[in-house]
Amino acid sequence: MNYFYEYVNRYDMKIPEINYKYHHSYRVMEKMALLAKNMNLPYSDISLAKCIGLLHDIGRFEQYKRFKSFKDSNLDHGDYGEKILRDENSLKYFDIKEDDYNIVYTAIRNHNKYEIEPNLSNRELLFTKMIRDADKLDILYALNNPEIKSIILEDNSQIRDSIKEAFFQDKQIIKDDKETKNENIIVMFSFVYDFNFNLSIGILKDNKYYENIYERLHDKEKFKPYIDHVIKYIDERAD
Repeated sequence: MNYFYEYVNRYDMKIPEINYKYHHSYRVMEKMALLAKNMNLPYSDISLAKCIGLLHDIGRFEQYKRFKSFKDSNLDHGDYGEKILRDENSLKYFDIKEDDYNIVYTAIRNHNKYEIEPNLSNRELLFTKMIRDADKLDILYALNNPEIKSIILEDNSQIRDSIKEAFFQDKQIIKDDKETKNENIIVMFSFVYDFNFNLSIGILKDNKYYENIYERLHDKEKFKPYIDHVIKYIDERAD
């Protein structure tokens, strides 16, 4: 834990984006612990899950410092995060087995990708799916938390047919495919198709994350078919 705190303090914590990612990392760590405990994983795997959660966005800090942006087209923060951890031999500071280092690297490298890379071991795939769920759960939590003050931006644009088609086929939409603020909202709605665990779906349902986001939108008529589809999808998976 001290390593992460010391690493982040190389950057200016007064910058809101840096501060947000710092706190996001700790919240994702807790969500990883929640998922691991729900699956009755042993203590060593809970520690492994927490390590992945805390470190998953370590590449974000340098990314923002260099580009003043979190666009992975500038610097892929998953790949760069793996590089930092390898270059600094960072995992020696954590309560995890050396045999599990590659699981951390694999999960962090894959946590932000549109698709998980093929041919992973069962353990690599498990922890990769866990961090993808935990990360998205916290993004939605932040959008629902008035203290964090995450802003949802709309515009007057129409949503392209290609985005509509993918969405209603229950496909997660690639972030880089969006062209407008409205399409970015649909990208966020499409997160729902990439959740892997029943606990994650239950959290979405119980906290009404998507419904609350919809209530904050101004052009409710435009987005109603999408929120209706999301709610139906969650309800079907929660049964």
